Amino acid sequence: MELFLNTFAEAGLLLVNPNVVIVMLIGAILGSIAGALPGITTTLAVSVTLPLSFVMSPEAAVAFLVAITVGVNYGNSIPAILVGVPGTPTAVLTAIDGYKLHMQGKSGLALGAQYFGGLVGQLISTVFFVALVVPLSQLLYVFLTPELWALHLLGMTAIVALAGKNVFKGLIAALFGLAVAMVGPDPVSLVSRFHFGVFELRGGFEVVPVVIGALAISELIRSSRQVYSWKEVSGGFQGRFPRWFELRRMMRPIGIGAVTGTAMGVIPGVGGTAGTFLAYQQAKMWSKHPEEFGEGSVEGIAANESAQNASQAGEMVPTFGFGIPGSGSMVLLLAALTVHGFVPGPLLIQETPEMLYAATAGLLGAVLVLAALGWPIARMLLGIVTINRSIVLTIALVLSIIGVYALRNSIFDVVVMLVFGGIGYFMLRYGYSTAAFALAVVLGGSFEGLLRRGILLTDSDWGQFFTRPITLTMVIISILLLVYGIVGTIRTSRRMRARVAATAAEQSATSRSVATHGRPGVTSDSTADPNSTPSTSPSPTSDSPESGTPSTQKDPS
Repeated sequence: MELFLNTFAEAGLLLVNPNVVIVMLIGAILGSIAGALPGITTTLAVSVTLPLSFVMSPEAAVAFLVAITVGVNYGNSIPAILVGVPGTPTAVLTAIDGYKLHMQGKSGLALGAQYFGGLVGQLISTVFFVALVVPLSQLLYVFLTPELWALHLLGMTAIVALAGKNVFKGLIAALFGLAVAMVGPDPVSLVSRFHFGVFELRGGFEVVPVVIGALAISELIRSSRQVYSWKEVSGGFQGRFPRWFELRRMMRPIGIGAVTGTAMGVIPGVGGTAGTFLAYQQAKMWSKHPEEFGEGSVEGIAANESAQNASQAGEMVPTFGFGIPGSGSMVLLLAALTVHGFVPGPLLIQETPEMLYAATAGLLGAVLVLAALGWPIARMLLGIVTINRSIVLTIALVLSIIGVYALRNSIFDVVVMLVFGGIGYFMLRYGYSTAAFALAVVLGGSFEGLLRRGILLTDSDWGQFFTRPITLTMVIISILLLVYGIVGTIRTSRRMRARVAATAAEQSATSRSVATHGRPGVTSDSTADPNSTPSTSPSPTSDSPESGTPSTQKDPS
């Protein structure tokens, strides 16, 4: 308790240090701008700004880099809501629910849920970070290869079972993602495989181009085939902040997201993606309105944003606790510490507690900066919908291309992104989960490597592999989630068949009535033809099979 209270006290002193305050302000703003650019990940943003930290004091450098990571996590959800383009894979579910609310003219509600959920989740996770960074250093001896593999399995089965309407199509999408992740070096022998003679594939697919293509470019292609009349959206794009009763509804999913995101971030190599999907699933299970998830749920946005931001603090636990970086951005943070003469490892906090104080100050300071500037920035970007839609889509495409090209200065990565954008479009068209595919690509490499190494550790004895208590528990939960998803798919199919049968019976009865009594006269209301569309309802002018109204954009499956 003494270390806990002392850490916040020392962090508070750093927050009144002018030099630290200035670098945190710059870091949070730069991170938010970078996060709003599709394809700019936390790792990329930190790597670009890392040289700036070399001329700072050690405390200021740590606070600066931490503030950048917080800003990126906040900013990457803004394009996810406004143009349906997630800045990183962790914003995928925000794009699903947030963009649908945006299309319904509820942009302020979506942005408010993103703002409130992200910042409150970050504050809660900061408390967890300080409380857990020392005792959870013992996780290194509990979570070995089998447990890490089971955790990856749990993350993938959760999205397959709960993020789509058809769990079987979700499984196919996830298996496809695993197949893509297997291209490149074998995780044990390091021999290149499945590259089909293409030199650029000998190292495997770069994850970011594949994910951005499947999730962002596919949506851009689908949107380009739709023509919307924004002026006809009822109420326009409202930018008001959510009311108190709406914020109160978000508190439970925010708490779920903060706990889940921190817990997933603590496990090295898992990162925030698995945490966001698990938090979304848990929020859906506890919600009184689970039917809203995937159709424009503020609870879903709040849970995802809370988990996304909380995972950042979770990743810092193994990084500062025992010198094992929780993500790529944490690797760069450790590199900055090394440049300043510190030795990362279990003794880092004991020998140099000022690094813990600086990290805590960076988390808190970035939250304060975004609390003051985050909402005005989001509202300012809301004006993007007043621009001609073709311009918006073109800008989104250009930003995606720039972001992906900047990763490795590779044209091949851009080609990969566009190819998987086309594949993702057809997946959307026929009802396959691009989210399940993307998560499998993100986790696939480590999933296979952990499985292979775990089997080697047990001398190929699968029985020993599954008798470890934590591993067995997570495998059982994964199986139960799949069963839950299968039951939900069957129920959904039955309801759809019943609805189709009822519609067919109604149309048959109407046809018999017309044949017997003659065609009724057309009245002044809209009941003359059950298939007619009221003339006042807004609709696209496109004649493509994917047309839909702005408020009810649907997958053309």
